[in-house]
Amino acid sequence: MKWFLITMILLLPLFGYEPNDIKKLFEQEECVGCDFSGVDFSKKDLSGYDITDSNFENANLSQTNFFMSDLQGSNFKNTNLKEAIFWKANLSFCDLTKVDAKKANFKGANLQSVTLYRSDFSYSVSWKADFSDASIELSNFKNSELGSAKFYNNELSNSDFTGAILWETQFKDTILTKKQCNEAKKEEAIFKKGVICE
Repeated sequence: MKWFLITMILLLPLFGYEPNDIKKLFEQEECVGCDFSGVDFSKKDLSGYDITDSNFENANLSQTNFFMSDLQGSNFKNTNLKEAIFWKANLSFCDLTKVDAKKANFKGANLQSVTLYRSDFSYSVSWKADFSDASIELSNFKNSELGSAKFYNNELSNSDFTGAILWETQFKDTILTKKQCNEAKKEEAIFKKGVICE
């Protein structure tokens, strides 16, 4: 028995996440600064939970429901977010590097100051989402729905917005390519001050 316990203690770091954090999350509907790296929460309902400053790196969150959840400052690097629901969720200051968020729902989400690097948001829905001050680089927004979303103080020229819906999307102090600008104008996007079309 003693050797079994020692073996389990040694193997725990290989799983990544902390079992006690998972227990706390589902019992209290909150877990601040917790480790869920590598966990499988696919199809779970975590709506309204407080999970700020937590680590979801390499986790499977496909079809997980985070409606109105507070996830501020959390790490989602290399996470599967396919078809996840972040409607009205707070994702400000989150690291969304290399996430797969294809067909995810970010309606009305707060994405201020997030990091998006080589992230896949294709076919996602982000109506009225706020991407202000987000660091967006080499990311895929093909065929995404971004109507009435906000892009304030962003560099978007090396990301792909082909086929994206940009109706009344607001751009301010943002750098776009000439092609992106032309497509946005066709979609009746709103250009405020400081928009640069390179």
